[in-house]
Amino acid sequence: NLLFNLDSGKMQAAGEASGAGDLPVVRVCGVPEHFNLPWHLAIEQGLFHKHGVHVEWVEQKLGTGAMIANAKEGAVDIILALTEGLVAEIAKGSDLRLVGTYVQSPLCWAISTGSNSKFNNVEDLKGQTFGISRPGSGSQLMAVVLALERGWHPQNDIKFEVKGDFKSRH
Repeated sequence: NLLFNLDSGKMQAAGEASGAGDLPVVRVCGVPEHFNLPWHLAIEQGLFHKHGVHVEWVEQKLGTGAMIANAKEGAVDIILALTEGLVAEIAKGSDLRLVGTYVQSPLCWAISTGSNSKFNNVEDLKGQTFGISRPGSGSQLMAVVLALERGWHPQNDIKFEVKGDFKSRH
């Protein structure tokens, strides 16, 4: 989904960047996922330049919460983020606006544990601590959705530990 800060005024002309010439610059932020490949291809092929705009891709590995923070700080002009996270931010009174849909297919979220984990099924997770990238992130939001779907109380039956950028340990 596309989101930008209406108050920043940066959509018209965000500034100059190397290779931009006199074109307005739009900084687009997204996660390093396959569904953002069309943005990369369009930038590489100069498609945005042909239409009078220079697009800079800003990668954000920490997901929706971090992208929202980037947009609110004015570090980016557009974010491609999870609708649920954006709606939650707007419901808190944010001046960010949801302006369109980018990916319509639902994202599939996995629950993963280590190979030697004591957890064998989803019910074993009630009362446990979920690792999240940051407060308000998609990982936290989906853990709350899981709790609600299972009839658990999100404030009592699950806990969170902020892990930042998840790194593989193999």
